[in-house]
Amino acid sequence: MNNELATGSEASETAQAETAEAAVASKVCEVAERQKASLFGVLRSVTFPPPTATGSFSGTLFDGTGSIEVVWLGRKSVPGIKAGIRLAVQGMVISRSNGLCVINPTFQIEPVIANGH
Repeated sequence: MNNELATGSEASETAQAETAEAAVASKVCEVAERQKASLFGVLRSVTFPPPTATGSFSGTLFDGTGSIEVVWLGRKSVPGIKAGIRLAVQGMVISRSNGLCVINPTFQIEPVIANGH
């Protein structure tokens, strides 16, 4: 009987892990509010808050399927983040007045690949 319980428990854990994996969007066209996302694309633009405001630093990430705002709350800038870089971000998707965004993501700046010319 213990084997049956262990098997049932293992099946439940496997199903939960698969559900958790499926809940992470990997393309902008797949993101939904209150969902984790792991996205990769080109940062097309960045927006700086006014110098006198606390505000937030943001950028628009494009991955070929769509664009989404990436927002760092309470930051005037983020070192290394500028328009044109290739960026991988992981974070929670929320809804703001101007649409969906990834809020306070962890990120990795990807190197630019030379085309050999």
